[in-house]
Amino acid sequence: MNSRSARARSVLNVLAMAFSALLITLTLNATPARAGDDPAAEQFVTKLSLDAIRIISDKTNSKAQKEQGFYTLFTQNADVPRIAAFCLGQYVRLPDDQQKQQYLKLFTDFVVKIYVTRLSGYTDQTITVTGSQFKGKNVLVMSQINFTDGRQPVKVTWWLLKQADGYKIFDVNVVGVWLAQEQRASFASVISNNRGQFRPLLDTLNKQITDAEQGKLPATQATMPAN
Repeated sequence: MNSRSARARSVLNVLAMAFSALLITLTLNATPARAGDDPAAEQFVTKLSLDAIRIISDKTNSKAQKEQGFYTLFTQNADVPRIAAFCLGQYVRLPDDQQKQQYLKLFTDFVVKIYVTRLSGYTDQTITVTGSQFKGKNVLVMSQINFTDGRQPVKVTWWLLKQADGYKIFDVNVVGVWLAQEQRASFASVISNNRGQFRPLLDTLNKQITDAEQGKLPATQATMPAN
């Protein structure tokens, strides 16, 4: 597989990888957040992880039920339309109204399927929220995933949009890679390599969803340690 093809296949592992990086345990023990610039934002991240693990650790849930639970959690806690628009970059005005609706649905479906699949492969980790700081009108929340088998901890930084009624996830940095920004570059590559046509991006999303349903996960520059 050439580098262009590999890049296209990693196009969608954005927020999913980011989201799964924090929620990556079936037996999560959330460590109380250290006081920082915005303790409420730290509490938001901690609660989000606990809510997610409650869904995935319920052995009575089928995969479809877990995906539905994560779908609700994701759409309620992330600014999905804003993230999806950001990932289109200079091509944000390219799709027509119907294509915009298709794109947003495909984007959301893929994120859910990817991280439900990834989470099922990890057990017995803990996460610590280590602090927070303001970034303009927004907030960065720093956290760390700790592995019980001696692997090195993984740092995860959450970019939260501060809103009147709370917070929304906008981007996540896993081992130094801002994932929404990585996806933005990948989407641009798919569209530009197809003479500025939007339809190939929708086709790519559809294929990635099918692959995820079969357990085939795309690569990403932000790679978690092998379990």
